[in-house]
Amino acid sequence: MYSNRGWSYSSGLTPTRSSAYRRRRLRLPSLPRLSPLPVALALIGAVAWYHFAFAGFSVRGQVVDSLSGAPVSDARIWSARAATGTSSDGAFVLEHVKPPDALGLDAPGYQTQTLRVLDPFQAESVRLDPVAVEVQPVDSDTGQSVAATLDLPQATLVADGQFRVAPVRIGQSFTLNAPGYQPATAAYTGQDLLRVPLQPRLDGHIVDAATGKGVAEARISVDDTVLTSDRDGAFVLQHRPHTGTLTVLAPGYRRALLDLSTSVGLDVQLQPNPVHATYLTYFAAGGDQYRQDLLNLLDTTEINAVVIDIKGDYGLLSYRSNVPLAQQIGANESPTIDDLDGLLQTLHQRGTYVIGRIVVFKDNVLARNGARAGLDVGVKDRRTGQNWVDGEKLAWVDPFQSAAWDYNTALAREAIQRGFDEVQFDYIRFPTDPSPDASIADIQYSRPFTPDNRVTALKSFLSQAHAAVNAAGGFLSMDTFGYTTWWDDDGGIGQDLEILADDIDYYCPMVYPSTFNAGLPGGIPYPEVVSRPYDVVYQSLVHAGQKLAGKHVVLRPWLQYFDDYPWATQMHYDAPLIEAQKKAVADANAYGWMLWNAGSLFKRGGLAPRT
Repeated sequence: MYSNRGWSYSSGLTPTRSSAYRRRRLRLPSLPRLSPLPVALALIGAVAWYHFAFAGFSVRGQVVDSLSGAPVSDARIWSARAATGTSSDGAFVLEHVKPPDALGLDAPGYQTQTLRVLDPFQAESVRLDPVAVEVQPVDSDTGQSVAATLDLPQATLVADGQFRVAPVRIGQSFTLNAPGYQPATAAYTGQDLLRVPLQPRLDGHIVDAATGKGVAEARISVDDTVLTSDRDGAFVLQHRPHTGTLTVLAPGYRRALLDLSTSVGLDVQLQPNPVHATYLTYFAAGGDQYRQDLLNLLDTTEINAVVIDIKGDYGLLSYRSNVPLAQQIGANESPTIDDLDGLLQTLHQRGTYVIGRIVVFKDNVLARNGARAGLDVGVKDRRTGQNWVDGEKLAWVDPFQSAAWDYNTALAREAIQRGFDEVQFDYIRFPTDPSPDASIADIQYSRPFTPDNRVTALKSFLSQAHAAVNAAGGFLSMDTFGYTTWWDDDGGIGQDLEILADDIDYYCPMVYPSTFNAGLPGGIPYPEVVSRPYDVVYQSLVHAGQKLAGKHVVLRPWLQYFDDYPWATQMHYDAPLIEAQKKAVADANAYGWMLWNAGSLFKRGGLAPRT
């Protein structure tokens, strides 16, 4: 502000003349002749006094945010005689102001302010205090603070999970987002603290970690709730617990566990699991050298899994089971693994996928000793009424007997609970290979031996065992003859692939070329099949894939890692023939493989180095 002989000026203010003044001529009485300068000054002073007293003055200024200093573009300024608003830069001009008028100022989201104009030539710069609200997102179930995001430029994080929003307007709404929660919207109604409850998300998504694509028909379980993901991998819980574990199983992937006490989301990425396995027999599982050989393969080659006998071909268990019937019939009498927990820990520390093999109905111990527990479940020789035995003089259990189902189901469930990732059923079929002085026709079963009855019995057992194994957190697989990939029926032993595949996670045909003693259907005769491992494996798996189309089961075959039989061609299976089988698996779009050697000897080569 500066002064010029009675006139004061300041930035932003300009004295103005009213229109009435401009239209009016002042009439002054006759006075003595005076000097022109004093007269001019007197006239100007009179005009200014008139303007101030009757018309008022213009007040110019700017409205800014008191915290940020930013202009407030939608403020309102008023006096008793006029009102105006601010422009985009916060500036305003208010006409007809007469000191000591009171000016009111407000803006949406700001507190109202009043000031009094004492000097008509004073520029006004007004700082408005914004209205503020604390916004606190909380879990709707627990009331605990939630780390959320609030996408507003005027929102500032002031504490863990809490925002300060300024300015804020009555009725303004806020939408908060947090991982694992549904978006929540709340409106400001004048409170100092606005608590916004966030509902935990009840929807999740199961995806392939490698491709990001949804995984259909994954099994999701938490507490007693079991769900299945849709074709896009999505699922919805009716209620989300805040403790416990959510388990996800999908054939072809590693099991996934989600700790609900620490995870806020329900989205799960599944790791693909292409199994490349060797095999430890009931006897080899307890041998130090066999174990060391296995560890060497795991450390240096593509081998990433192992199949270990739980119940071998004679019905004996490789470790002591807590299933009562196992103790009653003597199945625990000769365990070969005395450190199961340590063995599994050692394998899992290397990332090894561990499969437990259970020989189901070829069970000499249960068939002969079941009477000890009041269970006479062995198949009978109709000629003698005694146990029927096969060419190895081993007795079999009647696959129609539900007590036999229960026993093997209990063993399978226990194996998963002990730490196996998967249980594989072998000899899940009706007997073959009779002794020289007997035949299959000599067997007496507890039910009529019809195709429907055979398949129904195996399916009922598999359905029961599959549910138990999955509930325990593991997978179930089934070994079959290689010829099941070609049969259109059950082959007389109950193994109808298209029916049984609905109740397993992995289908494991034994496509050993040496076992195709009738040749390969469609043109490869025996014994030529033995020297054409690629063709046998590839064509069998392609045919199996066609039969399994649309079913939620993974095809993972057993491959031949042994020489042809001494009584046949005795052809040596070396590394190239083993590699040819592996290539056939890949070309047929099967997923993984297992190598069978009855002596657990895997030194023929054919294994790629570990990458």
